[in-house]
Amino acid sequence: MSEDPLLTRETLLLRLRDPADDASWREFAEIYTPLLYRYCQKREIKKQDSADIVQEVMRSVSLAMKGFEYDPQKGKFKGWLFTAVRNAIGKHFKKASKRPITAAETRMLQQIEDKPDEREIHDWEKDYRRELLGWAIEKIRSEFADRIWNAFEQTALHGREPGDVATETGMSKNAVTLAKFRVVKRLREKAQSVDAENWEAEMIEKMQKV
Repeated sequence: MSEDPLLTRETLLLRLRDPADDASWREFAEIYTPLLYRYCQKREIKKQDSADIVQEVMRSVSLAMKGFEYDPQKGKFKGWLFTAVRNAIGKHFKKASKRPITAAETRMLQQIEDKPDEREIHDWEKDYRRELLGWAIEKIRSEFADRIWNAFEQTALHGREPGDVATETGMSKNAVTLAKFRVVKRLREKAQSVDAENWEAEMIEKMQKV
């Protein structure tokens, strides 16, 4: 049986069962709040409406975490979150139905009420990966000297050859390769502290190729 593409590492979720665990809730918010806002933004939902929707989703998460027991057979968290944001959007605009809604909002609401297609799920997953990697990169940046980080950026993120970067920076080719390896290894550790999906391993593997 193939791995469900909407999977979140259970360790973070289990930590969220403690409402007093501020560090875990902050970590959760740092990763998922931008993802939720991005979903709303792509549907051209107004800023204030988006804020209300995101707040409702986070409230739902908080309530769901009480007595939470991880059971992958019952579905994966990101799939639940995907459904939660869609439901929150529908609930928000139905609650606001006393005011006229625009034609764009009407079309968007109709799409939300329909079953999501593969493209929408793919976009959700792609945006999630972007948010997680951006978060992980930001968190580990201070752990490395500028020259090490530059070697990683040029090779892993910009796809440049280690030899070319070595010539430009005055580092040896081996030093550039080692710098990339060190940062990628740490990036993988950080990403896996939240999510250990197969896509993450594949992405890191591609980064490690030189």
